[in-house]
Amino acid sequence: LLPTVSPKGDMLAFICDASGRADLFVQTINQKNGLQGKPIRLYSFPNSVQASPTFSPDSRKIAFVSDKQGTPHIHLIDTPLPGMEKMPTPTTLTKKHKENSCPSWSPDGKKLAYSAKISGVRQIMIYDFIAKEEIQLTFSNYHKENPSWAPNSQHLIYNSVSSSSSELFMIHLKQRVEQKITQ
Repeated sequence: LLPTVSPKGDMLAFICDASGRADLFVQTINQKNGLQGKPIRLYSFPNSVQASPTFSPDSRKIAFVSDKQGTPHIHLIDTPLPGMEKMPTPTTLTKKHKENSCPSWSPDGKKLAYSAKISGVRQIMIYDFIAKEEIQLTFSNYHKENPSWAPNSQHLIYNSVSSSSSELFMIHLKQRVEQKITQ
């Protein structure tokens, strides 16, 4: 489930529930010869579900969602290196709000956008790796999800859902003014 290819095209991250729970796996890819070796179970935790893996722009880390703490949070884990004997340990990135989902790396690797439930409404959040802080970007009464970055790392596009419509919005990170881009 939920496959994603690394920016370098040499790894595939995905979720597999073959063991009875949804675990995070990685698979090495050779662009000429296809899949290399067997998939590696990168992360598993009893009675938890992993989801939505996404590689950092340099392919060194994977952000993913896990509910190992009871509600979904975004975690970071190093991508495995060839010959690695011990699997890396993830760190919890998001701590401020519950029900975090939809992680998306900025192309420059300095930020991670995601959706978090705040006062019952899903909002777009940013984790700034330089400032090491979680920043709320949207504040409306409608659910906002699925952020996607522009190539310049300055704009985000996301969907907003209300009881009567589903629309796409764009926001500039510095100006923080939402602009509806669909009708």
